[in-house]
Amino acid sequence: MRQTTPKSPLGSRIVKRFLTLTGTSAVILLAGGLVFGGVTLLSQRADAVLGPEPAPLTVVSAMTLSPQLGLTVTRRFQGQVEPAQTVNLAFQQAGEIERLTVDEGDSVRAGDVIAQLDTQILDAERTRLEASRRAVEAQLELAELTTQRQSELRDRGFASEQALDTARLTLADLEARIAEIDAGLTRIDVQLAQTRLIAPFDGTIATRLADEGTVASVGQPIVEVLQSSAPLFRVGIDPSLANDQDALARVIITINGLDYDASFDGFRPDLDPQTRTRTALFRLETEDAVYLEAGTLTLRPTLDQRGYLVPLNALQDGVRGLWTVLTLQSGEGSETFIVGREAVEILHIEGDQAFVRGTFEGDISIIGDGTHRVVPGAQVRLAEPLDERGEG
Repeated sequence: MRQTTPKSPLGSRIVKRFLTLTGTSAVILLAGGLVFGGVTLLSQRADAVLGPEPAPLTVVSAMTLSPQLGLTVTRRFQGQVEPAQTVNLAFQQAGEIERLTVDEGDSVRAGDVIAQLDTQILDAERTRLEASRRAVEAQLELAELTTQRQSELRDRGFASEQALDTARLTLADLEARIAEIDAGLTRIDVQLAQTRLIAPFDGTIATRLADEGTVASVGQPIVEVLQSSAPLFRVGIDPSLANDQDALARVIITINGLDYDASFDGFRPDLDPQTRTRTALFRLETEDAVYLEAGTLTLRPTLDQRGYLVPLNALQDGVRGLWTVLTLQSGEGSETFIVGREAVEILHIEGDQAFVRGTFEGDISIIGDGTHRVVPGAQVRLAEPLDERGEG
């Protein structure tokens, strides 16, 4: 029999270790290949998928503002119509009202007799004075003749100086009595004139305060008369407008939807303690106004300040009482603009527009509407190109 030689234990272990390392390396290489292949495949698939499209730019409506050296503004103030003159007519002496010719609403002309007092007592007194005057006139005529005769007798030596003096003094006394009676007659004539109530101007009877047969006392109002021509419009206005003569010369007063021309008549010298306004009076060029009717005075003063006229929709709240507008600067492309922000101060509001001044000069483009859709720094495009008038 042939004998076999046994294997060495050391060699066996080396072989096993080699085989183990070889298998592990193969597994690692296989796994790495699989990972690399998977990454490559995913990358290829990712490259094959299109990326998301960029978000579209917000479209805005814009306008170009140019500075103005001033602005004609509209100011309105409430007032009421008043008669140019109002008077309560009364008698200057007491007496019974014999005749009252007017009633409320009647029109009168200057010089018309409105009421008449009973004049019987005055007429009797005048008759008595006239009779007394005739009696004194007869005595005066006799005194004149006596004085003339005494003067002739004295010249011939048949009368004394005392007799002539007595005749002359009697004549002077009678002349004085005539003058006294004439004064009494004049007084009666004045009193008779005062028994008639005369309209002082053209007007309308507003109130009748007495009737025929009433015994009126001195100064008791009988009728109230309102002057019908050139009524006044009384209105309180801003004291700062008191010196604007151009604005005061061009006014319109609106009453019941109708516009009336008016001329400035003057100011009260004080301020209204409650409203702190200056009371102005304007004379209406009409005779059809209703007294105490409310109306509106329209003034158009000029605001002498440099500024910009912007729509109210373009304004946003700012800080410290200021407002802001969103401006536009050129962006990367010819149709792209970048939104900015500028602070403005409101000088005046006129309808749906505001007159402002701000932290910019010269012409400037702003977003006129839809300011809530964009923020400063955003890129936008215009709905329409800006034209020469500055509207987009």
